[in-house]
Amino acid sequence: MTEKQQQQRRFLAIGDSLTAGYYQYGLAYHPYAKHLEELFAEKNSSVIIDQKGLSGERAVPTMVRRLENILEKNAASYECILILGGTNDIVSPLSAHDIFNQGLKVMYDMVLQCTPNTSKLVIMTVPQIALFPPGHEHERKRETLNGMIRDYANNENKQKRMCLVDLDKAIPFHTMNNTERDLIWDDGVHLTPAGYDRMATTIFDTLTKELHF
Repeated sequence: MTEKQQQQRRFLAIGDSLTAGYYQYGLAYHPYAKHLEELFAEKNSSVIIDQKGLSGERAVPTMVRRLENILEKNAASYECILILGGTNDIVSPLSAHDIFNQGLKVMYDMVLQCTPNTSKLVIMTVPQIALFPPGHEHERKRETLNGMIRDYANNENKQKRMCLVDLDKAIPFHTMNNTERDLIWDDGVHLTPAGYDRMATTIFDTLTKELHF
């Protein structure tokens, strides 16, 4: 085992209920961070993930403020920061442009500016919401927002400090067959434990491929 494998890593996972692992209408929680830690352990890599998911939270403005407070105290502590936000903002009066520029981009920039150059940033697209079928105004807003998230990842990738986990493509709702949907989707917004584990696997695969963890 190498020294790098022996060294315990610390990650931050910040987001809303999808980070908290909300299911069964909030009666139970199964955060993706739990299985992500297990996947790293299987590689003999010790990772502790500070899971900071807050159900119902919007990126604008409270998630921005929470991340700022965390980084003021612990910016140098995290080897990797994972951000998943925007789901609750979709139903707000804000446009996709405002959600991105006043919320998500502020957080992305904050991480890249306030953490050491060795720290990595993981950004994620917003998964589909069952209530909003293709063509619905909120679905169009979500698609526009995801386009901005993808563009940010593509434009900033030269820094070698970040990667995109495209949950929108990895865990769809509307195009998934009923059997698979019943397995991983809980209420059309949140996932089942199996769904959160799939999210963790998707994140893990991207981290190991793109950022070489």
